[in-house]
Amino acid sequence: MKKRILILSPFLKNIGGTELEAVISAMHFYDSRLYEQVSIFSPIKHDSFFEEIINERKIGFLNYPTFFNSKIVLFVNKLLKKLGLNVSLFEVIYWFFISKRFTHFFVLTYPGCIYFFSLFQYYNKRKKYVAKVTMWHYNLLSDPQKNIYKKFNIIIVFNEVQKKFWHTNQILSNAVALDIMILNETNLLGLSSKTFHKDIIVFGFLGRLSREKNIEDMILLMEFLNHKNQKKCQLFIQGGGDAAYVQELEKLVVKLKLQEFVTFNKVFISPNQTHHFYDQIQVLLVTSTNEGGPMTSLEAAAAGCYVMGYKIGAMEDRFSSFPYIVNVDFNSLCNSALTFLNLTTFEKQMVLCSFRQHYIFNLSNRSKGVQLNQYFQ
Repeated sequence: MKKRILILSPFLKNIGGTELEAVISAMHFYDSRLYEQVSIFSPIKHDSFFEEIINERKIGFLNYPTFFNSKIVLFVNKLLKKLGLNVSLFEVIYWFFISKRFTHFFVLTYPGCIYFFSLFQYYNKRKKYVAKVTMWHYNLLSDPQKNIYKKFNIIIVFNEVQKKFWHTNQILSNAVALDIMILNETNLLGLSSKTFHKDIIVFGFLGRLSREKNIEDMILLMEFLNHKNQKKCQLFIQGGGDAAYVQELEKLVVKLKLQEFVTFNKVFISPNQTHHFYDQIQVLLVTSTNEGGPMTSLEAAAAGCYVMGYKIGAMEDRFSSFPYIVNVDFNSLCNSALTFLNLTTFEKQMVLCSFRQHYIFNLSNRSKGVQLNQYFQ
């Protein structure tokens, strides 16, 4: 039987972790040459930007037909729901043909997400179904959701803590832990090793500027290092996002008299060009209140930067063997950053060299790709 794989993503409109993982996974499967056809599905039309990322690879993009949102279809769905049909008839028909067309399914999702449930109307034991679940909160699945998840051959989560939660709380033994792959790895690994001049350190943040990223703590860290400890540290913040939140951050910078130390570049940077950002910094900060990963910490490690932040997402699983990275609170982060700055130039460079080697041998795309392929055998 010819192997054809479909990657399913709940969204493919904005540049986020799940969206990028869908495209990275598709590129991986295509480059592996294990499949005759590789396609990506998202319910609504994808942004053309994702086609630019895959370059000349012949990866297809599938979406629900636009008429699914027409008034007559919505009326029919509403009528059928009153008669007891809780799923869209048109979606059920759509997935009948899709399920016939593909042999392998890789579903990117998060707890509470149901966009892929219609696929399992046509569950076939001879085919492979693998889920990748992004978790921010440890919420239990409902019984109907659990019945769907039991049909997956494998459920992939980010780390061992999440895996244990699925085994003991969700009572699903088909969960495994596997971290995400990153885009632009070749260019990131190609960056030169970092150099240090006295106590000057450039910290950075890359991503969407939103409240859950808790960028206030990064700015307060600059106050602690520069004003309270007379260091010479810069903070470079790159990305677009919530305009009102950015305005609050800019006011905080002025209030703390950090204008010469904190720079905002409110411009989106293509995931294919992230090496230009990491080339400008030495330490990536991760101070989010909620995270699944984040992917940027892996990018930083590949680029030869160090990472400092909080005990969130997969940070501890990835980097617990290294000092100063995983901190329990803001005071701990401040102490870690100050201790790192007080290391000699040689000591800093040795830490970063070891950190990058850790990525290459334990966290690289190659090792994750091999494991991912095995889940579909």
